[in-house]
Amino acid sequence: MYFVEWLMRRTLTASKKDITGFEGDMKQFEKTTQKYGKQYRRMQERQVSDCPSDSRSIYHFNDTYMDVRTFFDEWRGGILLGLFPLIFGLVFFPIFILPEVTGILFTGFVSQTDRLAGIDDYIGATIFWVIWFALIVVFFYLFWIFRMECLVQRHIVVRFNRKTRKVYINRPNFSGGNKVYNWDDVVASVDPDDKVVTKKRKREILMLFFFKQRTGEEYHDVVFLGAPLRSDHELYALWEYIRRYMEEGPESIPKPKCIPSFPWPWRSLLAPWSFLENKWAEAPWSPGMIALVLIASPLMLLHATAHWCSLMLCWPVYWPRKLRRESTASTQL
Repeated sequence: MYFVEWLMRRTLTASKKDITGFEGDMKQFEKTTQKYGKQYRRMQERQVSDCPSDSRSIYHFNDTYMDVRTFFDEWRGGILLGLFPLIFGLVFFPIFILPEVTGILFTGFVSQTDRLAGIDDYIGATIFWVIWFALIVVFFYLFWIFRMECLVQRHIVVRFNRKTRKVYINRPNFSGGNKVYNWDDVVASVDPDDKVVTKKRKREILMLFFFKQRTGEEYHDVVFLGAPLRSDHELYALWEYIRRYMEEGPESIPKPKCIPSFPWPWRSLLAPWSFLENKWAEAPWSPGMIALVLIASPLMLLHATAHWCSLMLCWPVYWPRKLRRESTASTQL
């Protein structure tokens, strides 16, 4: 689901009118971006982990470029479930109900009971048509929410090209659109001076910032990178994996276990499990956790089904010709 990316983009590109009442917060944010932009300049050269890991986050890998997934891929299916009654009504009415009631309006005859239509039949037929048109209006009104996870490209892909030393972001226009940034302008959500990196289980997100002071763009930008990370250690290991690939080459890191971009049904089962895996790791096979999984299993299966349906209602990631040529080039164009 692209709701978080859409919301972040809307926040970063907000006009002065839109942030009325939050001017102080935005000024503080700008000061913070300037601080981090200066503090972490050339952080690409600093090692942050001794154990680089792909963290189950690599789509494609070769000597020239590497494609990395983004964080919120598991957050799909909720919108589809919420809008399912509406979508079901849109399909059910014209197939099973409207043909019958339309016959009443045009012929004045109720075929099911073999009698002439009365005033109540005409009123009922009209109401069914009004309901269906109302469903259409509501669906069009909510279509922008529907497109957060359906009828849109299947994934956001961040491509790191070590030959051109650039970062290419392929995403829908409403969540920021396709962008190209210099690798040296990246600021990651890791602290190279942090000496306390543990394997304690907690949800982490690797964020890559592109501050406008460094990129020359009109607005800041951010991407949320990687699979749901399970600890600080995994967060730093993923950034180190990307850093070494770009700075030292693929021979300096373990070969990744690439994840498929095709939406295989069994992979959707991992989506609901990602919300429980840290809890499970704290007390595996304990009676309480087993009971929780059993109780939640119907909801998990429902989520997995909606997750897979959401993916199937999307199209594969498409790289525009110019961006594809540039992002896969082995030399500067």
